Amino acid sequence: MHRPSKYAVRVFLSTCFASLAAGLFGIGAITEMSTFEDEFGVLSPFIRGLTVSVILLPSALSGMLAGNVSDKISRKKSISLGAAIFAAGSALSAGAKGSLVMLIVARCIAGTGEGLFLGCLGVYLTEISPRHMRSHMLLINQLMTSGAIAAGFFICYGSANIPNSMGWRFPFILQTITATILAVGAPFLPYSARWLISQGRRDEALAVLDRLVDPKDIEERRELLAIPPAAVRNRSQIAALKDIWAPGVRGRTTLGAILQVFQQLSGIDFVLFYAPLLFQQAGLDPSTSSFIASGCTGLVLVACVFAGTFYIEKVGRRKIWMVGGTGTSVCLFTLGFLYATGAAHTPVGKYAAIIFIELFAVCFTSSWSLITKLYAAEIQPMRTRAAATSTGQAVNQAVNFVVAISGPAFLARSSSGPYFFYGGCTALGVIFAMFFMHEVRGKSLESIDTTFEGSALATSWPKVFQTARLTEARLRKNSRSQSTNLPGETRAEIREHIQMETIGENSVFEEE
Repeated sequence: MHRPSKYAVRVFLSTCFASLAAGLFGIGAITEMSTFEDEFGVLSPFIRGLTVSVILLPSALSGMLAGNVSDKISRKKSISLGAAIFAAGSALSAGAKGSLVMLIVARCIAGTGEGLFLGCLGVYLTEISPRHMRSHMLLINQLMTSGAIAAGFFICYGSANIPNSMGWRFPFILQTITATILAVGAPFLPYSARWLISQGRRDEALAVLDRLVDPKDIEERRELLAIPPAAVRNRSQIAALKDIWAPGVRGRTTLGAILQVFQQLSGIDFVLFYAPLLFQQAGLDPSTSSFIASGCTGLVLVACVFAGTFYIEKVGRRKIWMVGGTGTSVCLFTLGFLYATGAAHTPVGKYAAIIFIELFAVCFTSSWSLITKLYAAEIQPMRTRAAATSTGQAVNQAVNFVVAISGPAFLARSSSGPYFFYGGCTALGVIFAMFFMHEVRGKSLESIDTTFEGSALATSWPKVFQTARLTEARLRKNSRSQSTNLPGETRAEIREHIQMETIGENSVFEEE
C-alpha cells in the first residue's frame, strides 16, 4: 500500500472510475424540502415511501437480467448501458413539473438502469482485482456509496435554501451529470480477463493480465488461464438462471441471497432514506439540524468504510459479520426500548437516541455493509458469478423496496416497532452466519470454488443436521470394512479403520 506497483495503480484507477456508479445515490432527503412540497404538495406517509422507494422495484427486475446481459456484452458495457438509462431517468426526474406521476415514472426508468449497473459492478470489480487487492477494491466501491450518501445530505441541505424549484431539482441534475460521465467512460475501462476467457478470447485476456497483474504473480495468472471457457455464450436468461440453481451451486446462490436479505432487514436503508425524519422524531429542528445530523451520519459511514480497509483481510468475513451484526442488533433494540418507554422524549433520552442511531450506523457500516456483496460474489464459480450476483442484487433491491415503502407508515404507527423488528431480523442473521458461512479470507476465487465443492448445499451444516448423514456413512463404512476384513484383524483395528474413514467423509461438512 505504501509503494504500489503500476499494476495495482491501474486496478485502483479502474475501480475508482467504475465506482462512480456507486455515487448515484443519496437524495432521499429531497422529500423533506419545502420547495418539493410546494411543487407536489404534502405527501402522506405511504406516498412519501412510494416516491422514495419506487426506484427499487424496477431495479430488482432489471437486476435479474443483469448477469445474462453482462455475460453477453461484457461487464463494463453493461455498466455503461445501465448508467445511460439511469441518466435518462434522472434527467426526466429533474424536469418533472407539478406531476408526481411523471416523477415516479422517471424514477422507474432510472431504477431500470440502476439494476443493470449494480448487478454487474460487484462482479466486475471482483474479477479485475488480484487476490490481495480484491477486498480493498470492493471497499472503494462501498466508500463511494457512503460518500455519496453523505454528500447527498449536505447537497440537499444546501439546495434546500434555494427559494424556487431548483432546490429539489439540483440533486437530480448532479445525478444526471455523474451517470453520463460513467456511461461515456465505462467502455474505455479494461475488460474482465475472466470474462474474456469465458468467451474464448484468450489472447485479449493475456493482454489484460499484462496490464493488471504483476508477471511475478505466476500463481494468479496460472489459475486464471486454467479456467476452461464457460458455456455462457449465447445462453438464454432461462439457461443462466437454471445454472445458478444447479447442484453444487444452488447452495451458494441461496446463501448469498439470504445474506442480502438479512442485510436489508437490518433496517439500514430505513435509517438512511429517512434520516431527517428520524432525527426530527428525536427532537431536532426539522429545517436545518436534521439535515446536518443526517450529513454527519453519512460522514460516519465514510470513516467506518475507510477504517475497514485495515482489518477486513486480517479478521475475516465470517467474524466481521457476526460481531458487527451483534452490535447492530443491540443498538436497534436499545432504540426500540428508548421509544417504547418514552425515555427518548426526555432531554437526556433525546440525545441517547441520536447517539444510538450513530452507533447503529457505525456497527452496520463496519461489518455487513463491507462484506455482504463481496462475499456473495466471491463464493460463486466463474460461470455463474454474474447471474448469481445479479440475482442476489435483485433480491436485495426487492427487500429494500419493501423496507423503504413501509418505513414512513411503520414509523407513524409505532415509534419503537421498526427498531424492534429490524433488531430481531439482525439477530437472526447473526445466528444464520454462525452455522452457514465458510471463511474465504485470503483465498483466490478458484480455491474458494474448491472450498464449496465439498457439500451438496455448499454450506457448513451445524452438527445436529449432520447426524443422519454420518450415521449412514458409518453403516456404509462398517459394511465395507467387514467385507474386506482380514482374518487376523482385531475389533479395535476395525473401529479405528471406520473412525478414520468417517472423519475423512465428515471433513466436507466442517468449516475451514
